[in-house]
Amino acid sequence: MRKLKSAGSLADQAYDVIKNAIINNEIKPLEYLIEEQIAEKLGISRTPIRSALTRLAYEGLVEIEASKHTRVRMISAEEAQEYQVLRESLEPLAAQLACQSIDEEQMDFLKDICKQQQESIEEKDYCQFINLDTQFHCYLAEFTNNHKLKEFIASLRTQLQRYLILTNTIQSSAPEALIEHRKILEALENKDQKKAAELMAYHVKNVSKRFGIDS
Repeated sequence: MRKLKSAGSLADQAYDVIKNAIINNEIKPLEYLIEEQIAEKLGISRTPIRSALTRLAYEGLVEIEASKHTRVRMISAEEAQEYQVLRESLEPLAAQLACQSIDEEQMDFLKDICKQQQESIEEKDYCQFINLDTQFHCYLAEFTNNHKLKEFIASLRTQLQRYLILTNTIQSSAPEALIEHRKILEALENKDQKKAAELMAYHVKNVSKRFGIDS
């Protein structure tokens, strides 16, 4: 973990750093988070660390035990399946709504994410591929201008990104996922709401199948 700068809220910065470390599996499931150690690594006091951990506990990324010790929550295949069921309803809706509001600049932004995903595959940087995958879905949700929908999808993606990294099977499924992203973009560009929703539903369902968590 890098030391934090004084600019901005230290609690917010600590939250971002710890959250990213958990999502990307730099801090492993069931690993304990010792406030003193994290504070020393980040070069700050324990107070903002405690605030960050409380926020992460609320989001379900860590659990605070009765002894006040904090550790990273495990995510099971059953939980991942439940998250995917929610995605199957919410993300096609996001694709449909995005068709109504997305502009050329936003389309170019999503296309650039896909371009970076292709580069990640070529460089065999699959951790970066998953980070970009999350960005693709979260930004698409943001472009609906429905803030609550964006929040729900971002929360689901946070948990699922952890699971996808832990399964370590993205190597074989990344090319297919990227093809599906590009087809969704084509429907968005054509303002075809029905097609965009159908393609997103197909994509999310395929994610479940590829990772063995389909219902």
